[in-house]
Amino acid sequence: MLHFSPAKAFLQSILILALILFHFNKTVAQNGSWHPAEAAETFPRTLLTADELPAVRAAVTSGTSFALYASLVADVAGTPPADNTSSGGRRARATFAKNAAFVALLNQQAGRGAAQLLPAADRTRLLTTARGLLETMNPGVEPFASFSGTQYTEWQWRSKELIDYLVAYDLLRGAGEPEASLAPAKARLQLFAGNLYLQSTKPFLGVAFYKTIKNNHTLMTAAALGMAAAVLNDATSSDPNQQPTNWANAGLFNLDNVLWEDAQRQSDPAAVAGYAEGPYYFKYAFLNCLPLIRTLGHFLPDKAFSYSYGGVTRSIPNPYFDPRYDRLYQWITAIQMPDGRFPALEDSYIDMGMPELALTGKAQYANPLYLNKLNPGQLNTLLTQLRDVTVDMRAAYLAANITPAPPQNAQLTSLPLSGNLVFRSGNDSLASYLHVYGKNGAPLANSGGHNQGDAGSFILHAQGQLLALDPGYLSYNRREEIGNASNHNLVLVDGAGPVIGSAGNANDAAATVQNAFETPQLAYGEVATAYNGARLTRKTLFVRGRYFLLADAVQASAPHAYTWQLHGYGLAGGTATTGTFTDSLATHTGIWQKNGASLLAHVTAQGAAATYTTATRIHELTYNTTENHTALLVQSGRATQTQFLAALYPFTTHQPRIASVSTASTAGLTTTTDRFRDLAFAQSDTLLRTATSPQLRQAIGADGLLNFYSADSAGRFAQLFIEQGTVLQLDTLPLLLASRRATISWQQLDDQHFAGYVSRATTLRLAFPQAPPTVSGAGVSRFSYDADAHQLRIEFSQASAFTVVLPAAGKVLPVELMRFGAERQRGDVALTWQTATELRNAGFTVERRTGQEAAFQPIGYVAGAGTSAAARSYRLLDNTAPSSLTYYRLRQVDTDGTVTYSPVAVAPAAAPEPVLMLAPNPADAYLTVRQFGTAGTLQLLDTQGRRVLQQSFQQEARLDTSHLPAGLYYLQLLRPNARPQTGKVLVVH
Repeated sequence: MLHFSPAKAFLQSILILALILFHFNKTVAQNGSWHPAEAAETFPRTLLTADELPAVRAAVTSGTSFALYASLVADVAGTPPADNTSSGGRRARATFAKNAAFVALLNQQAGRGAAQLLPAADRTRLLTTARGLLETMNPGVEPFASFSGTQYTEWQWRSKELIDYLVAYDLLRGAGEPEASLAPAKARLQLFAGNLYLQSTKPFLGVAFYKTIKNNHTLMTAAALGMAAAVLNDATSSDPNQQPTNWANAGLFNLDNVLWEDAQRQSDPAAVAGYAEGPYYFKYAFLNCLPLIRTLGHFLPDKAFSYSYGGVTRSIPNPYFDPRYDRLYQWITAIQMPDGRFPALEDSYIDMGMPELALTGKAQYANPLYLNKLNPGQLNTLLTQLRDVTVDMRAAYLAANITPAPPQNAQLTSLPLSGNLVFRSGNDSLASYLHVYGKNGAPLANSGGHNQGDAGSFILHAQGQLLALDPGYLSYNRREEIGNASNHNLVLVDGAGPVIGSAGNANDAAATVQNAFETPQLAYGEVATAYNGARLTRKTLFVRGRYFLLADAVQASAPHAYTWQLHGYGLAGGTATTGTFTDSLATHTGIWQKNGASLLAHVTAQGAAATYTTATRIHELTYNTTENHTALLVQSGRATQTQFLAALYPFTTHQPRIASVSTASTAGLTTTTDRFRDLAFAQSDTLLRTATSPQLRQAIGADGLLNFYSADSAGRFAQLFIEQGTVLQLDTLPLLLASRRATISWQQLDDQHFAGYVSRATTLRLAFPQAPPTVSGAGVSRFSYDADAHQLRIEFSQASAFTVVLPAAGKVLPVELMRFGAERQRGDVALTWQTATELRNAGFTVERRTGQEAAFQPIGYVAGAGTSAAARSYRLLDNTAPSSLTYYRLRQVDTDGTVTYSPVAVAPAAAPEPVLMLAPNPADAYLTVRQFGTAGTLQLLDTQGRRVLQQSFQQEARLDTSHLPAGLYYLQLLRPNARPQTGKVLVVH
């Protein structure tokens, strides 16, 4: 018998373990099974887990889930289709297998209230049927391409079949079906997945699928392979095409690549950038991706794993937990219409939402649907949304078991990267909603064959009804019937607009969402684009959450004819089903009405040459089915520039009064309701021009490109807006003055609160009734009040929203501070303030803080006036002021010790001392003195302090030193409001 020392025994153990691991890894590499670290290799793992099963069983006994489940039970009570050859037949068999396995897993009858088990015979029949469909599935997959053309487009159906069969297998395993009894089904699935892998990785004449195709087709194929790897992870084969490890690498690498990494990627890894092909093709691709993502959430931990394809390896996070995917979900949720559908942007069907986002497991993305106003034949229920002809997602939706949550979108959503500008009055189903479209860069370039001629177009939805249409999408083969510029709500140039995109080429008009902001009573944003030799900027004002003003500024180097278009959801002479349209072209008005909701559009143009007509156009009703509507067309005369201004006012019963007030140089209109009197006008330059309205007491003068003024029914100021302006006035009384051109909003919210916005650093002077104690905003540097002029002066260091608050009625402040300012004087800072009244005021401690200090420090004290009804002025000189940016405030103290702080005043950093240049030095006959930008007096002193020379100075002076005795002298530059600047001069002869 041999004996080993402990050390030798340990080494022997290590060698044996290494050999075991080597052979294990070699075996795994040879057989291709996929066992990621910490993977949960239990069943079910796709739509749900065993832990989630009880809650799903309980949910399907009531509410919407009951109705969906009842429809599933009814469907699988029949016989699966016999057709196993055509795409439709193959898909239907896969769907039947999935649904039968789901009902068998739940093992529950369709009934309300207490759950009841399926009769044993029924469950056995479902298990047998699902297993039989798996065992007889058609695993054939077409090649990528051949000499007769590309055939990979058929993989959109093969991938959906494969995913449904994989889910069926997983659910059967979860239902307790023995692995051995499912071995033939598993082998068939492995063959199907292997065929898809083989064909998707096999080039044709040197052209490879994953290197060439970077769109929804790639995502669908990759998702199916990833799903196969996750469900059949323990499958083995000596054939590389049938190895789960290879499926995982190809699937998850290319999913990640096409979404986030490739130059032709569909989205952006670092920001909300949408999906380039548009909402529908995002949904279409993710009907495959979401089941995979949910499966990976069950199967893999929240970690990154390495995946390799084409010689490249990447560490890729688990998509279920990856925040990049959340940004896609945020995008589609942020742009959805109030009834839960997404807008029909690009090649998107008009009647679709995305309830399948429930598979994310996050309620904020699974919003309610309100589809009762859709037409018969459209997807007007949750059931029809989930049971579309392409794929049946009912089982997946039920398994997710998410209660839809109302969306939480803001009044304004500006997504420049994805090209979405959205205004909404709320998050209920009756809210007003306007979407203006404009994308550029990669999101535009990579939209290719699903891009329409729609730069700058808009969609409007209100009172639960789509009122201003995007034409939708009939089908890929018929997309050019309704995807052109003339089918969209945009401005045509000489009868044409952006061209419709084609495979590999997006439309020719990049558009940019820009300059968006919101205040409580107004939201604003722009979309700028150019096509057919003209530059167009569509500016949108959303007024009080009630109606929209659209100003279209058009400029070109040569004259063109311009046509403003609105495609409303209603038809002249139409029915309740089609909606109706009535017009008053002489008053520039059209009204569309459908399902009790109305849209009044009043459109005016600069000058008097515009003509108003209507036309009958088509839009998608359902797949490959059109419906007629009436479009309003406003055409200007030929010109190098013009302005259109439109009021789009949704209403139900109370119709507003809108009238044109355009001139030769402006497009203007007035809007009158029971509460407000509004006036707006647009112009192509920034001259001060005036507009009048019979409903307003004074003329409105302004110099912005777009100007808006609103008064309440009593004639009192409500709000104003100017785009790139400096003044808005009533008659000759300025309401707003700006030191620099800016886009500015200013509004009164109630008797005490005011709000506004400035687009850049500027100083505003606002007509204001009294001194406010508070002006706040990120860019507010300082403010003061001029009691004589009744003007509030606010200095802004940057673009900023701001608020102004008056004291509550009846509240007496100890000191009514009218003004507090800080001004540099030479090297000091002069602090001055003025009070209108004082009540028991003991005095003021002046406090100072620099940017490097954490807290204010006292620097001086000024006694107050006690109680006084007269205006009083105060002053303190800070002669130790730092040269850097410095903040000051007043600590006002009552006689009873109560403390109140003033707003902060800011002293800007002192300008750098200009250099005093002396030459030549030493000097002989003369001395030249230079200091740029400076004026003052020069004097030369000897060592005894006696002045020997003096002369005026303006940037440069020449002093005659020829008569001075040799020696040392001191030169002084004396300037107003500045400390003397000195220099030594040596005179030699």
